[in-house]
Amino acid sequence: MQRSALRTILFVAFVDLVAFGLIIPLQANYAHRLGATGLTFGFLVGVYALMQFVFNPILGRWSDRIGRRRVIMICVAGSVVSHALLGVADLACSLPLLFVARTLDGITGANIATAQAYIADITTSQERARGMGLFGAAFGLGFVIGPALGAGLVDIGNRVSGPMFGTAWPAFGSAVIAGIAVFLVWRYLPEPRREVGAPDTGMALLSLYRLRTLMKKPRLLELNLLLFCATFAFVFLEVTIVYLCMDELGLNERGTGLLFAYLGIIMVLVQGGLVGRLVARFGEMRLLCVAPFLTAIGFMVISCMNSTVDRHLAWILLLAGSVPMAVGHGLTGPNLSALISRQAFTGGQGATLGLSQGIGSLARALAPPVGGYLYELGPAVPYQTGAGLLAAVGLLAILIAPIQRAALGRRR
Repeated sequence: MQRSALRTILFVAFVDLVAFGLIIPLQANYAHRLGATGLTFGFLVGVYALMQFVFNPILGRWSDRIGRRRVIMICVAGSVVSHALLGVADLACSLPLLFVARTLDGITGANIATAQAYIADITTSQERARGMGLFGAAFGLGFVIGPALGAGLVDIGNRVSGPMFGTAWPAFGSAVIAGIAVFLVWRYLPEPRREVGAPDTGMALLSLYRLRTLMKKPRLLELNLLLFCATFAFVFLEVTIVYLCMDELGLNERGTGLLFAYLGIIMVLVQGGLVGRLVARFGEMRLLCVAPFLTAIGFMVISCMNSTVDRHLAWILLLAGSVPMAVGHGLTGPNLSALISRQAFTGGQGATLGLSQGIGSLARALAPPVGGYLYELGPAVPYQTGAGLLAAVGLLAILIAPIQRAALGRRR
């Protein structure tokens, strides 16, 4: 493992995610203030994910051709512009401009696969799950500091600029922090050595072509199916949790940021400290057989918030249910990414991980309107539905585990 390069990419990811974490907990508050329903907010989240679905495979393949560093720099620079536009949208009270900002951020934010491919380039297959876990921990740490910093900026902005303008401070603050990430990539991130495979045709940039090619590998098909279903279910929570907390707990922008910081702390502890040790002891597939059930348990506990009139009990249910939910989700992502990476074609880490991120983004594009619609049917419905889907994911993982382990044994 190239430790200096790994530390640099993890720090860049952390800074980028601080900027991202500043605004993600607040986008529901922005939309709610501008009159968006749960379904409209679902479309707002969905258009962001749709752009990631389209551009993740393209950027992943470009990173195989023109270099990881160059693609990461372009994407982070685009985040500066999109975050600034989000602040302008809030100041102008413009829901259409809010959609424009999130669309641009979806395009330029599609650099996760490239960063994961960077880690795959500088780690061995045995170290990869740990590297992906540390990458997830950098994300989680960004979600600890970002939302908490966003909550602080809202307070400062309200005092300095008043409630009408104070909520735009986190968006502009995230633009400044994303600018710092641009500098870090330019100054400190080296281009990694990577395997060179056969060149692809131009059509390979289209995700449907590469989807058809890579899905001929049954083991990749199984893993990407798990990824799609687990992501689809988890997005139900991402889309509705802020609305649920505003409706049931009266949570404001500051409270929303602190809630996401709490979830981020759990993610950091799981992905930064537990993933590598658990993988070494149990292996990726065994963890995948357990993790979705943990997330499902958390969903069911959180769904009970709607059935109580005691606000103190609702808080207990939220905080308690968040633990198994975050632990299960924190174990699922890194292990799936590591398994998919190990099944990748030679010289095609960026394309394979780009495809998997594209599939995850497709789930994130399709699930938000569904989650928003389910929430309008009843606040508990998205969580109960998501728990059932996650249980199905766990059962599928149990069924395919022996075949996956045999396939990985043959590749060693």
